[in-house]
Amino acid sequence: MSFSSRRTEHPCQPHSQYLLVSCYNLKTQIFISIILILVACSDRKSKGEIITKSQPADTIVKHDTIFICNDNDWQQNFGLTHNPERDSIWGKPVKFYVENPDCSPTAIDFYWGQFRPTDNNTTEAFLKLATTNNDKLRPFYRWCLNKTIQIQDGALAEYTGVPARQYAEKFPKEFFEYMDYDTTNEKYEDWVSSISYSGFYGNEDYKKIDELRNNLTKAMKTNCKGCSETLINRVDKFAKDCFQ
Repeated sequence: MSFSSRRTEHPCQPHSQYLLVSCYNLKTQIFISIILILVACSDRKSKGEIITKSQPADTIVKHDTIFICNDNDWQQNFGLTHNPERDSIWGKPVKFYVENPDCSPTAIDFYWGQFRPTDNNTTEAFLKLATTNNDKLRPFYRWCLNKTIQIQDGALAEYTGVPARQYAEKFPKEFFEYMDYDTTNEKYEDWVSSISYSGFYGNEDYKKIDELRNNLTKAMKTNCKGCSETLINRVDKFAKDCFQ
């Protein structure tokens, strides 16, 4: 009887504990579900906003998407007012470039400080703009490349050498004119350093310095139509400075 009495004394105790645990688990699951729903809604809202506070994605930047870098001072040495009527590039107000319907949206965002180059495909395409045949926009794109060279460090330095070399090869007269505009010679040294570090084409062997130098010299002289002997000598020196 004592055994029977113990059985009838707590007939529902195990079941009650099970219900309590189940209820607790259910409440926990409901709470987690609510949190996930709120996070998802917030994420959808943030993605729908025009300004996205994140690092640039590895995709082509659309002009209605603005990427803001956490480092708000990355343009501090650019000498910009961000007034396109006051700021000028190569003798023209920035307004001349940014209001051109053919101007790259990424380049425009770069001027406004809303796109900062980093190690991705967007940056690679952005820097190649400097070699465009559009002589109205090329000074603006060249400025973008030059400013990127100024701020490059780490992985970004891998991206500036090739477009810098391609620009010098394709427009040698224009290149030296651009270099001479800076009387401090800092720009020349920056470009030489960039090309020396990463200005190699895929079919070239970086160990074959003479071959690299000859390739650069040949390309620049081919495109240097009617160049003076002085300019030809400068091509030789430039190639030697880049690959020595």
